[in-house]
Amino acid sequence: MNIDHSRISDIIRQAAHEQVLPLWQNLQQDQIEEKQRGDYVTVADKASEAFLTPALETVLPGSLVIGEEAAHDDPTLMQRLTSEQPVWVIDPVDGTANFAAGETPFAVMVCIVQQGQTLAGWIYDPVEETLLQAERGAGAFLDDERLSFAEPSGVAGDIHGALSTKYLPEEMRPYAMRGAGHLGNTRASGCAAYDYRAMARGDYSFSFYYRTMIWDHAPGALVVEEMGGVVARYDESPYQPASDATGLICASDPDTWQTVRRLLVER
Repeated sequence: MNIDHSRISDIIRQAAHEQVLPLWQNLQQDQIEEKQRGDYVTVADKASEAFLTPALETVLPGSLVIGEEAAHDDPTLMQRLTSEQPVWVIDPVDGTANFAAGETPFAVMVCIVQQGQTLAGWIYDPVEETLLQAERGAGAFLDDERLSFAEPSGVAGDIHGALSTKYLPEEMRPYAMRGAGHLGNTRASGCAAYDYRAMARGDYSFSFYYRTMIWDHAPGALVVEEMGGVVARYDESPYQPASDATGLICASDPDTWQTVRRLLVER
């Protein structure tokens, strides 16, 4: 498949700057809805998705689209992931709670999935104007810089990362929080896009999640893989973006992955 990164990046930037950014810190209360407790959607999410859906379909004729908000309204759209055709997966505003509060981080994320495999992904932050992108087998880039992970120190206290316990089962949370005390700095940003960019920049060497919706993690997981990192479920099984399985650890290297798992998951 010939992926036109330049054209796709332009479409994502246009959506972010025309549909999302003008509403940041300008939302009215009636422009924010709570889909379920702690899970928000705004008029910016809907406008961004409405712009991206037809625009991306024209890039790959015959392709299908799954937008986060459309899938919320019609869960049967997730069946498109079983198609042999390429499927665009759209997170129109990642970090919506931050966005709705007039804060950062937030971003727009898009990926292409075909037959259960993420082929390419894009993560765009319109405030910092940074573009993180990857294509399977072709590497990962932050703007124009090719990415790879630095050598780890091997010391648990030097392992900094994203630790999201929001959806972690109650029985797992105390162990994970105790284990986090043996790691370096950890943060729950409320925005997976930010976490993956922090890994790309070398600020983090791992990210840890329980709920793993495809639009939140498929683009960033591909970035980590293309940087030479490790992406797997808590039980060490491979991450498959179309799966509804839970638990995900992304790490810069196998030793870091195992350290994070031992400290946050094993009991």
